[in-house]
Amino acid sequence: MQTIERLQLKAIEIITDPQFGMSVDALKHAVNSHDIKACWLMSKYQNPLGASMPEVNKLAILDVLAAKHIPLLEDDVYSELYFSEYKPKPIKAYDQQGLVLHCSSFSKCLAPGFRVGWVVAGRYAKQIEKLQFMTTLSAAVPNQLAIAEFVLHGNYDTHLRRLRRQLESRQQQMRHAIEQYFPLETTITRPSGGYFLWVVLSDHINTGELLQTLLDDHNISIAPGTLFASDQQYKNCMRINSSYLLTDKIRQALITLARCFA
Repeated sequence: MQTIERLQLKAIEIITDPQFGMSVDALKHAVNSHDIKACWLMSKYQNPLGASMPEVNKLAILDVLAAKHIPLLEDDVYSELYFSEYKPKPIKAYDQQGLVLHCSSFSKCLAPGFRVGWVVAGRYAKQIEKLQFMTTLSAAVPNQLAIAEFVLHGNYDTHLRRLRRQLESRQQQMRHAIEQYFPLETTITRPSGGYFLWVVLSDHINTGELLQTLLDDHNISIAPGTLFASDQQYKNCMRINSSYLLTDKIRQALITLARCFA
């Protein structure tokens, strides 16, 4: 949002389904109603909902944007964290016009501190290269060489297979704990990969107001639903990171959180 504001642009929020991702119809309406400069989305394991688009929706969204020659920034940083047998394709795989800038990173699946990522920029590659040089002058070459060495010798695939199993197991454990401790009317998403669970509570609960109490009285932090909208929507929602090991400390935090809801 800060980058968009700095560029003197405005963000238009598009309805997103917790299971299927960005609404194709809502995107069509936005494209036909506004002078859209670019579209940004996460096609898989979207933050915060964990939504993943079916293939037909990926193609439909690409068609909508291509008809108006609108570039798509596909944020695919969670792409390696799938729980299925096969890795789902990005929208970039269907791009025939070079309009999709496919962005990914090692930060979410290997080493956050290395800050190494990449973009497959299609027709915008030269512009991206120029902007990158003007912004940073140089990439983090030692970090890149260290990761290249790790990937080259096969350790990366082994790490990813282990990480996927671990994340899937932890998501199941977190879901079970939430179902056990939270009110009966609570609904929880079931993403097919990634880090996040989207939790919907009773309408009277305001997770944004609750956050300060949790921090001050219990040293517990949550991501309230309002954090993910510009107009104070989703007050009764929250995002929970399920990638952590469900320790006794975290289990107790969930119990305390449930008591605060009551």
